[in-house]
Amino acid sequence: MIAVSNTTPILSLYKIGRIHLLKDLLGQVIVPVAVYNEIAVLGKDKPGHDTFDTAEFISVKPIQSTLAAGLLRPQLDYGEAEAIVLARELNADILLLDEIKARKVAQANSQRIIGTIGIIQAAKRNGIVPSVKSCLDELIAQGIWIDRRLYQEVVTNNNE
Repeated sequence: MIAVSNTTPILSLYKIGRIHLLKDLLGQVIVPVAVYNEIAVLGKDKPGHDTFDTAEFISVKPIQSTLAAGLLRPQLDYGEAEAIVLARELNADILLLDEIKARKVAQANSQRIIGTIGIIQAAKRNGIVPSVKSCLDELIAQGIWIDRRLYQEVVTNNNE
């Protein structure tokens, strides 16, 4: 399976000590250079900056079409734009994105998307985590915003 990720799912899972879910569910994850830069360079003083040192299953690959990424830049940040382009270039099976605007752009390009919450739900279905609600609560405790209606819908759909 080819999985490409933007910054937010990686950092969100890192912050709650569950970065391993990416490896457990997807095996290998590829990020574009812009995502690497957001995490390891621009975020050098923030939690998660060492992700690439500790998560050997995440690799970095440059995009080929900087023009395509440039065309997306008025709507999206660098990481989102490059993740969408890289997923297209690699014909990725799945693209990890959380931001609504980026998801809409990716969906318009017929890309299959999953976000942080989707990863957590898949982990529960596979018996890797016992509770979706506890993971969502951990995300919120780490300052990650989750829409109240979405939270309730996810908890209800997972019988918690």
